[in-house]
Amino acid sequence: MDWPLAITRNQTALKRIVAALFAMFSAAAFTSATTGNAHGQPAPANLPRSIYAAILAILRPAESALRRLIVIAAWDLVLKPGASRPLPANLQGFASNAARTPTFCLFDPLKHFTFEDDNTAFPNGYFDHEEFQPHSMAPVLPVNATQLLIRMRALRGALESIQSQARRFARNNAKLKQAKLNQPRNAPFKPLRQSPIRPGLAPGWRQRPIHDVDDVLKECHLLARDLMNST
Repeated sequence: MDWPLAITRNQTALKRIVAALFAMFSAAAFTSATTGNAHGQPAPANLPRSIYAAILAILRPAESALRRLIVIAAWDLVLKPGASRPLPANLQGFASNAARTPTFCLFDPLKHFTFEDDNTAFPNGYFDHEEFQPHSMAPVLPVNATQLLIRMRALRGALESIQSQARRFARNNAKLKQAKLNQPRNAPFKPLRQSPIRPGLAPGWRQRPIHDVDDVLKECHLLARDLMNST
């Protein structure tokens, strides 16, 4: 299997999808009448609920697909867990004020299980916290899309630096293995993530594709599973 070619092909497809997401966001976003608040911070961006839901329906599978590409890119990397180092004194203020690219989450969100006897609300016994969104606001009212924009920026930044994300994943994986080895025998049980890819279907998976991102996620998920099962 030509893994670099598979990564490049799906990376290119995801970049095209993310560019379309930002275009959709920019076309529909509108800010509050004021340009900022009393603290000088920019006003939050708002979206119509329908556009917010449409972007989220594409963003979640795109995030899942990228996580699987990172796993593939990091599979042969063996790095030691890096120690956190303080910034030089003359750069600390600059780093706090600089506009940073948000950090992309390398791990799938965990499924939330319910142990109640009556599971009529959740017939499968669990729900994904992002899939279950109670509509507490009227559909016509705008939705604050600040966090959505942060996730989009994190996704775009990670797409531009897959090899850096792969090294970050390898370091985190080394830390996880070290934590397992250093865990005392008599210590209280503390569950640790075994894999960045959760069991079962990927977050945002759809049996019937409705968007190009569904085909990308399916291919990335199958490639990552084949790689993990073959080694």
